[in-house]
Formats: sequence, C-alpha cells, structure tokens
Amino acid sequence: MTRARISWGLTTLLLGVGCVRGAGSEVGSRLAVAEQASRPEVAIRKAHAFARIGDFARAEQYYRLALDGGADERELTPLVVEACVRDQRYQDAVQHVENYLRRHPEDGRLRFVLASLEAAIGGHQRAQREYEKVLQAEPNNPDAHYALAVLLRDRMANLSAADAHFREYLRLRPGGRHAEEARAALLEVVP
Repeated sequence: MTRARISWGLTTLLLGVGCVRGAGSEVGSRLAVAEQASRPEVAIRKAHAFARIGDFARAEQYYRLALDGGADERELTPLVVEACVRDQRYQDAVQHVENYLRRHPEDGRLRFVLASLEAAIGGHQRAQREYEKVLQAEPNNPDAHYALAVLLRDRMANLSAADAHFREYLRLRPGGRHAEEARAALLEVVP
C-alpha cells in the first residue's frame, strides 16, 4: 500500500511537472513575444503603424516602450508628443515635453513646442516664459518672435510688447508667411 501511494504520488508529481512545463513554455513564449515587442526597433515600427491608422494612444504606448528599451530620446520624444496632440491629450503632451526638457534644457525646438502647447491650453504666463527662454537662447528665431507677439497681443493685451516682437519678426523675415499680419498689427507712431 505504501508503495502504491509513492507510485501514485510520483506519477502525480511527474504529471504536475509536465503541466508546469507546459504552462511554463506558454509563459515563456508570451515573454518572448513581449520581449521582442519591447525591442526599440520593433516597438517603433508598431508605433508608426498605429499612428498611420489613427490610433494615437496605442502609438504613444509603443513609442514609450521603445524609449524604455533605449531608443533615441531626441528622435522619439517629438513623436510621442505629436501622438498625444493628435489624440487631443494636451496635458499629456505638456508632461512629456517637460520631462524631456528636465534632461535636455537646451533643446529650443521642444521648448518652443512646450510654449505653444501652454498657449493653446490657456497657460499664457507659462507660454510667455517659455517663448522668452527660446529667445534668450535664439534671439534671431523669427517664429518665436511671431508666436510671442501673437500671445502678447491676443491673450495678454500687451500691445506695446507685441509690437516689439512683430517688428523683430519683420526684421528677421520681411517676406515671411506671417509678414502681412505682422505689418497690420504694428502700432502707429503718433508724433
């Protein structure tokens, strides 16, 4: 009887190991799929595919997965931000840019994006500060002068400061695409 119990117990144990091995191999294959998906180049391809079909939330997830896997942050952060903007999740876009700028404060291009996002969501004071930071680093940036001028004129009712930035825009880009609007916004000098 004892021998029968041992034999039954051993059989049960071996069957259990087989079941575990089967479950383990299923878990292993799932882990392999997840591991492959987390490889930056695979995640980026998937993110691009989701972005092409308009699933920007999923695209953002895969871009972030690629970032976590070591993809180039300078290359992918604008894509993450774009996915959030296209999905109308502006606060998430702001958060991604802020996190990036903590590590790369010299990136004027994304600082300009942050300023524009802040202006769009009503953070006018913050937008002004960010545009001014862009202009401190790049005083000859016509787009920053123009964007700041529009913000100052339309949202902050500071017409004299707006005038100065419209004039600077026109000095830098007299035939630029915003030249006509900038000229029309100039304050007249009264003698």
